[in-house]
Amino acid sequence: MTLLTEDLPPFNYLEGGSLTGATTQVVREIARRLRIPDRIEVLPWARAYQRLRIESDVVLFTTARTRERDPLFHWVGPLYTVKLAFYARKKDALRIDSIDAARQVGAIGTYRDDFKEQTLKSLGFTNLDSSNSPQSNILKLISGRVDLCFFDNIGAEHLSRSVGIDPGEIEAVFTYEAHFSYIAISKQTSMATVRQWQATLDEMKSDGTFWWLTRKWLPPDAIMVSERQTGPAGGSYPLKLYSEDSPPSAYLEKGRIKGLSTEIVREILLRIGQPDTISLVPWARGYNLALSDADTALFSTTRLPQREDRFAWVGPLYRQRWGFYRWKGSGVQVADMDAAKRVARIGTYNQDAKMQYLETLGFKNLVPTNKNVTNVMHLKRGNVDLWVSSDFNMPHLARQAGVPPDQLELAHAIRTVGNYIAFSKKTSPHVIRLWQTVLDEMKSDGSYRQICRKYAYEPH
Repeated sequence: MTLLTEDLPPFNYLEGGSLTGATTQVVREIARRLRIPDRIEVLPWARAYQRLRIESDVVLFTTARTRERDPLFHWVGPLYTVKLAFYARKKDALRIDSIDAARQVGAIGTYRDDFKEQTLKSLGFTNLDSSNSPQSNILKLISGRVDLCFFDNIGAEHLSRSVGIDPGEIEAVFTYEAHFSYIAISKQTSMATVRQWQATLDEMKSDGTFWWLTRKWLPPDAIMVSERQTGPAGGSYPLKLYSEDSPPSAYLEKGRIKGLSTEIVREILLRIGQPDTISLVPWARGYNLALSDADTALFSTTRLPQREDRFAWVGPLYRQRWGFYRWKGSGVQVADMDAAKRVARIGTYNQDAKMQYLETLGFKNLVPTNKNVTNVMHLKRGNVDLWVSSDFNMPHLARQAGVPPDQLELAHAIRTVGNYIAFSKKTSPHVIRLWQTVLDEMKSDGSYRQICRKYAYEPH
């Protein structure tokens, strides 16, 4: 496939010598999933459009799908809805209220062979001043060489900034109509290829990738997540998300699930435009669901060697130190792991990572419970001698049980581990990659650290 585009922010444009933009990233992701090279050539629109008309296996983006163009190409989309309007210098206070009024002005700046110019020609406009680049139109407008320019509402602001013009210097004085943007593929291209591109775009809309890639550049009401809908509600990947009542990672407060891991997961869902489907369940149940069901995730899950091949992993969300805790003044001494094996009873949370880990080491003195906070009371009453917990969970669980955390002492540290989101192996690898990428983005932009601070956790 020959991939062609033009320099037209925010859809596709050069920044620091590299091509970027909303549709650029969408096309690159389609190419990655289809395992084809993503070498994209930037050309003047007229040249690229001509190649699309006469050559086979040519992709051109971002392309408006108009009545005149519809039979000429194959179409993959829709991508966005865009409003076309006439723009004037704000200081001129020019007002027009109809197409006829626009025909009466001296000159209207247009971009040669662009669909907006084609639209005005089809409406009988003879006062067009055509340029080789849309940026030239902005400069002509600001300098007074044309009275109006015909732009779309998304591109106008970005074009102004690209040539050093304050977008506040221009204003839309008359909106003509809305249109839909697509990826155009030459007519000579096989339908099998076109169907592959459309199916891949539909998959990206479903799993949240399309929303995440485009929302960085475009307003929510412009992004077409389905044939009829804009905004994130149109794309819904059927992902089931489970967590447990384990503060401060996840817990119920006044009927709402809160916690450090919960907020991180919610921010990822927000960024990819997916619904909040988080449910709190007992750990053992959530673990088994993530093992057996498709499109299921469990958080936060400790990543251990014996679990490595059972799930796909996104993280880490946080790190924690495991240890054996005793009731203050109990006198229980644990010098090492062998000594811990000789203790009569160790309270554990049924089938969580710490219990599974101790079982692999041959511990036979574990007393599991289905509610972790119960272990605090067992420890206080002497029903167990030790409780295996972590520096991350222990203070919160103690307070939840109505016990001051300083009443519990670390008797022996076990190990430091990382906690992740564990996805079922039947989940799409594209979803796994997207979630990891978005989490990495959160760590880079500072939002991850802000969430951590709310829960007094300092990332390692």
